[in-house]
Amino acid sequence: MVKHTMRVISGLQPKQADEMIDEYHLNMLQSNTGIILFEGELEDLRRATKHVVDVTLPPGPTVTEIKAAVDKYDVQLKQSDVGPQLHGTYEEINNAVNYIVDLMKERLDI
Repeated sequence: MVKHTMRVISGLQPKQADEMIDEYHLNMLQSNTGIILFEGELEDLRRATKHVVDVTLPPGPTVTEIKAAVDKYDVQLKQSDVGPQLHGTYEEINNAVNYIVDLMKERLDI
């Protein structure tokens, strides 16, 4: 059978990655460029995108950029001991994180 991959979101809690691996029968691998990926059957990966997770935000985005992402996507902002986190489905958080990165690139004129 053909295996497919999906990028692991930076900031995903290790315990939640383990839960996803177990629940959706996934493997974790690293690409030759250093990107960490989930690998599995296409249907398992599709179901995994609906898994609810918490992702810790890295330093850099402004409050305005984070608020814009929270307003645009179905995610919630919560505080944790390790910093601000986005809470929602894997797919929505991935979209929100990509949106924040785009806003930061625009702001930094990269």
